[in-house]
Amino acid sequence: MQKLKKFKEYINKINQYEQAANVLQWDMQTCMPYNGGDTNTEVLTMLSSKSFELSVSDEMKNFLDNLTKPEIFNNLDSISKKMISECKKQYDDNKNIPPNLYSKYIQVVSQSEQTWQKAKLDNDFKTMAPYLKEIINLTKEMYSYSKPNVDTYNALLDDYEKGITDIQLDSIFKELKDGTIPLIEAISKKEPVNQHIFKGHYPIHLQEKISNYFLNVIDFDFKSGCLAESEHPFTTNINSPYDIRITTNYDINDIRNSLFSVLHEGGHGLYEQHIDPNLIGTRLNTGTSMGIHESQSRFYENIIGRNLSFWKKHYNKIGEILPSYSCISLDKFYKGINAVEPSLIRIDADELTYNLHVIIRFELEKALFSGDLDVKDLSTAWNDKMKEYLGIIPLDDATGVLQDCHWYSGLFGYFPSYTLGNIYSGQFLSQIEKELGPVDHLIESDKLGYINNWLRVNVHQYGLMKSPTEIIKDSCNSCIDTKPIIKYYTDKYSRIYNL
Repeated sequence: MQKLKKFKEYINKINQYEQAANVLQWDMQTCMPYNGGDTNTEVLTMLSSKSFELSVSDEMKNFLDNLTKPEIFNNLDSISKKMISECKKQYDDNKNIPPNLYSKYIQVVSQSEQTWQKAKLDNDFKTMAPYLKEIINLTKEMYSYSKPNVDTYNALLDDYEKGITDIQLDSIFKELKDGTIPLIEAISKKEPVNQHIFKGHYPIHLQEKISNYFLNVIDFDFKSGCLAESEHPFTTNINSPYDIRITTNYDINDIRNSLFSVLHEGGHGLYEQHIDPNLIGTRLNTGTSMGIHESQSRFYENIIGRNLSFWKKHYNKIGEILPSYSCISLDKFYKGINAVEPSLIRIDADELTYNLHVIIRFELEKALFSGDLDVKDLSTAWNDKMKEYLGIIPLDDATGVLQDCHWYSGLFGYFPSYTLGNIYSGQFLSQIEKELGPVDHLIESDKLGYINNWLRVNVHQYGLMKSPTEIIKDSCNSCIDTKPIIKYYTDKYSRIYNL
């Protein structure tokens, strides 16, 4: 059909602008000289603005009006139908946003991202507060055009996890707290794990060898991906499944930070690398939601990466690269990477207290968008929440409100995805064990590929062809359910701590 062919060519033009913007953004986060920030921000703003203009143009409207006619739409293949439906949704959401407002938003976010890197190093929240305030105001203004009848924060949540609301999250998070806080309290009465034994001097080039080794272990494809260093670890989909870029951050005094961030981002990367190549050029070649995406990163970081069977297979490799680790027994290492202890930094948190970090951010986000919290008071509110939920107070803003890049990149509504991801990962684990047997045995029997394949077949390959609700229903015959992850936490930590 000629009209469909022309539409795909038009969509490809949008994809090319976005791909160029993603490459530039990757460069800005990894290797761009600091003084290149202003000029590259101008280019990024232009590229992002151009793709936005094309997505809401009269030409896009004409394509969609024609292709959504029942006599045409009903005769299309499933991929074309989904592509058109997704483009129509994006068009309807964005068509009323003034292009100059969108350009302004992109410009401010880009400037904010660059400023945040230095502000974090300088422990300087005051510099970031005006950016944050402007980002929130611009976000509210844009959503007043795109979804005028929806609460802004719920609209943001819906963008990251289709159909989720703050009321649902309140209920889900309460279930999770009720199921894990007694476990945390019981563990707190046990003797703390000695963490000092993991401290030392570990050159970055040796940590890079470890990172590459473990990415190979989980079968991350270096022909379709790469690893770099950034201030905050992240994954960028340049063009899935063939160009996926991940980053980590190295601490020369402790390898665990980079090790588990590499497994985390590697999980994101595997998801994107396993997407059906037939979805390239359709705008469907990306993960279906951030909750499902985070389920994959958390699955590889924790369910695989903190599993004793995994380390029985691979612990000796660390000792080969870092001889000092030969003096640390596997048992001590395993208990060390699974120690439950309140900590300041979210990405370094243990599995149990991690969700409390997310809930803190969720509650602060809600307050910022409802007007109950002013940006100027955010640092104090952050510290109060940390004391309430984790019993500790940040030493400074660099280890507090400045630690994550998300808000300074405009990613409000994202944080709940991490805990939703933990919940989904528990559901996937439960289903895999029903179908394939205990994950511990699969790993110890060199059958990690069986797990990869199950996730590829049931989750990864679909990209945006399935919604998160459909993924969970079709693969696990369920809806969102906290019970499997609570059972996983309870079984695992009861064994480790002899509860």
